[in-house]
Amino acid sequence: MTTTINKVDIQVHIEFNDKKEAIFSYTENGKAVDGGGTVRTETAGTYTLTPAAVGLGFFFTGATVTDKIGTCAQDFSYALSDNHQAITITDTAKNSGTACLIFNVECNDKPYSSPDPQVINKKN
Repeated sequence: MTTTINKVDIQVHIEFNDKKEAIFSYTENGKAVDGGGTVRTETAGTYTLTPAAVGLGFFFTGATVTDKIGTCAQDFSYALSDNHQAITITDTAKNSGTACLIFNVECNDKPYSSPDPQVINKKN
């Protein structure tokens, strides 16, 4: 039996506000999205830093996934690529629930974490 993985490509925009806090936003095909979403089948979401974010010195160091509702955090894994300018989050969608997904980045030797773009796993 062959499993088809749903693929999603999201651009990650990071900039500093006046307080030097990292502000995260996301686009998919040029349209603003929240970075999370609802998953019903195995999905691999590739999150790629924009050239502007890379120019500021940002790079991915990993991701933190925790359960908010249910036990689906165990369904997630991640892999860094493109010199840490991209991270692919794979969700097997085996368990129902809501997971908190935090992107961990670094810029000029200082760590930053994204707000939680929640992912909801639902059975069909």
